[in-house]
Amino acid sequence: MTDVTPVPPGLWNRDFKRLWWSEAISFFGSQLTLFAIPIVALEYLHASASEVAWITTAAGIGTLVFLGFLAPWTDRGRRTRFLFLMSVLRAAVLGVIGLLFFADHLSLLVLALAAGLISGLTGLYDSAFSALVPGIVHRSRLPAANTWVAGIRSAGDIGAGATAGILLQIFSPLALFLADAVTYVISAFSVRRVSEAEPEPEERLTVRRYASSIVAGFRMLYRSTVLWPVTLAIAHFNLFTAAIQAIYITHALRSGSMSPAEVGVAGALGGVLGLLSMAAAPRIWDRLRPITALALTFALPAVAGIGMLALVPGRTVLNVALLALSLGLWAASVMTNMTGTETLKQVLVPKRALGSFSAASRIVTWGIDPLGAALAAVLTLVFPTGVVLALASLGIFTSAAWVLASRAVRRLPRLASISASDAAG
Repeated sequence: MTDVTPVPPGLWNRDFKRLWWSEAISFFGSQLTLFAIPIVALEYLHASASEVAWITTAAGIGTLVFLGFLAPWTDRGRRTRFLFLMSVLRAAVLGVIGLLFFADHLSLLVLALAAGLISGLTGLYDSAFSALVPGIVHRSRLPAANTWVAGIRSAGDIGAGATAGILLQIFSPLALFLADAVTYVISAFSVRRVSEAEPEPEERLTVRRYASSIVAGFRMLYRSTVLWPVTLAIAHFNLFTAAIQAIYITHALRSGSMSPAEVGVAGALGGVLGLLSMAAAPRIWDRLRPITALALTFALPAVAGIGMLALVPGRTVLNVALLALSLGLWAASVMTNMTGTETLKQVLVPKRALGSFSAASRIVTWGIDPLGAALAAVLTLVFPTGVVLALASLGIFTSAAWVLASRAVRRLPRLASISASDAAG
C-alpha cells in the first residue's frame, strides 16, 4: 500500500484524530465484552474458576485461529475498509449473544464461542490498525502516536471493567451486550472517515500465494535479530499474564469478597493511573536505551500480580485501592512497553508487509494466551487462586530474560536515533 503523500508532520492531523477515536471506541468495546464474560459466567451461570479459565482459553484459541488463517487479508485492499468489516462483524456477534440471553438460551459454551469470535476478529483488526498508522502519521511522530494508542488500550484494558461492572450491577447482561454492540457500530463508521491512499494493484490471490503470504510474515519475524527476541519476551509475558487474567476476577469476587461494581471501580482507577503514565512513556524511550526500557516494563508487572494477593474479605476500600494500584502498575508498564515495541516494528519492517508481519507476531504473542489460561484452569483444580497468582507473577518477572540475553537488542541505540532504513534483521 502506498503512503499518503505528503504525511503531515504534526501528530494530531485530521486522520490520526479519527483513527485514534475509532480505536478508543473499538478497544473499549472489546474489553467491555472480555471483562463481562467471566462475570456473567460466574454470577449468572454459576461457573467454577476452572470453567472461567477455559472460557479465557477459548478466547485465545480464537485469536490464534483467525490470525493463523486470515492474516494475509490485513495487507490486501484498503485497511480502513477491513477495519470497518471487523467492527461490524463483532457487533453482529454481540447482537446474537444478547438475543440468546433474552431467550434464556445463554450457556457457558455460547460464551466460550463468543469470546473466541470476538478475540479472533479483534486480532485481525489490531494487525490492520498497526499497519495503517505509519501511513497517516509522520515517521518522526510514531513514538508519540504509539504512546497515545497504547495509552487508550491500557486504559481501556483496565477501565472498561468499571462500565461492565456497573452495568451488570444495575442492569442485566442484555444491556451490556447491546451497549457493546453499539460501540462497535460507532467505531466502524468512524474509521471509514479516515483518508487512505489508493492501494497498489495486487496480484490475484491464489492458494499458493495465500500460503506464501502467511509463511513470509513468520520468516521475516524469525530472521529479525531485534524483533524476534522482543516477540519471545512478549509471548513469555503474555503466557503468565493470561494466567492472571483468567483468574484474578474470580479471586477478587470470591477470595476478596468484592462485588462486580467494586472490581469495576478498581479497574477504572487503575486505568486512570495507566493514562497518567502517558506523559512519561515518550520520555522513557527518549532517555533510556531500548534494553533498559524493555527489561523494566517486562519485569515490573509482576508486582501487580503479587498485589492482588493482599485482598482481604470485608475491607472494601482497601481492596479497591490494592486492586486499582495493581492494575494501574500493570497498565502503565504495558503501555510504556507497547510504545517502544510498536515503534520498533513500524520503523524496521517495510510498510507493505506490516500487516502480515504484525499478524505473525500476534500469532506468537497472543497465540500463547490459551496456554496461559489453560495452565491457570489446571492449576486452580489443585491450588487456591492465590497460589496460582503468585506462580504467574514469578513467570512474568522472568520474561525480561529474552531481551537481556539478546546481543542485538542490547546494542540498540535510543529509539529516536534508529534509522528508518534499518532492515528487519
